[in-house]
Amino acid sequence: MAKTHDAQSALVALARNAEMILDAHLNCGNRIRETDDNRGVLETLEHQRLVWRYRDDDDPDPNLNKELVHLLIHITGAQRRRWASEQIHELWLSLEETFKDYREAKRLSAFTDKERLEATIKEHLNIIIEDIRSATETYVSYLNSGFSYVTDIDLRIRENAKAIDRAGKLNALFDSFNFRDLSNQAGNDPFLKRLLLKHLPYSLEEGRENLKYAINQLRLMLVQMREDQRLSRLIGGFEEHFAGNPGFIPSIADLDLDYCPPVVNVTPCFRVAFLPNIYDPYDDTALIELAKAARVDNTSVTPATEAARATSVEMDLEGVEDEEEDDPVDRLAEQMVLYVVDGDIGDGEIQAMGVLEASDLDIDAASWMHTVEGELNALPKEDAQYIEIVYHSEPDPIYPDNLYIHDITLRHNYVSRSL
Repeated sequence: MAKTHDAQSALVALARNAEMILDAHLNCGNRIRETDDNRGVLETLEHQRLVWRYRDDDDPDPNLNKELVHLLIHITGAQRRRWASEQIHELWLSLEETFKDYREAKRLSAFTDKERLEATIKEHLNIIIEDIRSATETYVSYLNSGFSYVTDIDLRIRENAKAIDRAGKLNALFDSFNFRDLSNQAGNDPFLKRLLLKHLPYSLEEGRENLKYAINQLRLMLVQMREDQRLSRLIGGFEEHFAGNPGFIPSIADLDLDYCPPVVNVTPCFRVAFLPNIYDPYDDTALIELAKAARVDNTSVTPATEAARATSVEMDLEGVEDEEEDDPVDRLAEQMVLYVVDGDIGDGEIQAMGVLEASDLDIDAASWMHTVEGELNALPKEDAQYIEIVYHSEPDPIYPDNLYIHDITLRHNYVSRSL
């Protein structure tokens, strides 16, 4: 009964503070601000283990629990899908019910029903893919026409802005189909894996690529329209002035340099979201080059040192190889990660920036974060399951969807389960 009561109390806490939790998930990087008004709520959520706190003066704001974040991603994904397209949302709900019937028919060895449900799943999924393709092809017609069917420049600008807003909804629709949900739906079934983990992601990536290009062109078109609008108003102003002053002749003597008019064409900053294309090998090459250039070597080598190095290479014995010295930064990151994986950390946790400050290495924080991230990604699967990673981040003041990571907390997996 005690466990049941604790679960009910946690659900009640979620219901009472749903608005604050959703705001933290959507707008604050899964963090709740430490303020006097939020103190009572934070104490309740901490008691229910729905948030965790990194006790440091530089980072007082608590973070949402990892399992709660996964639940919010799943819930808001369905909401984004419904907000973007009711038709596709209803088709996907119907498809999820068909998945259940398909698994049941497969369990009962009802081969006839299984074949019928496979055909139904293919049909519904093809409809969703075609709807997505047709939605992205609509923007191609906008680009080809240039909204020339609208004669008034002001109305044309409004139509362009509406098209950009609709493209944002379609982009939210793409994001609602995340790989984790698709993988859970597919399970171990080869038929569902082929459809949900191959065909559907390929179509989504293709649509996202086309949509990214269309949004960029629509924004360029919007800037050009606003420039045309400015010039049209400028010419209209001259026309009205000439009409009101028949004998007016423009002269440089009429120029008043004491007054400088403000900039007419002021446009807000446009945020262009970029995602690497997993089906394009060029993007892989570009990411590899970026990773190689992440660390900057500030050490300067004198010409004499270069000459000595060249001489030593030329005088080297044939067939003798020089052993490459280990990078102290890589060695420190590897030792820190293996220290956590082996469980020597006990009930504590390690902060990456704390380890760097305790060392005598001369390296910037960004390069150190990239090195630690590389060591974590290089862990084999059987070792990666024993380590939990928590990223400390804060949203960009201009683009709140972009997060700045300023520290990484590492702890052994069994410690986080016992907390």
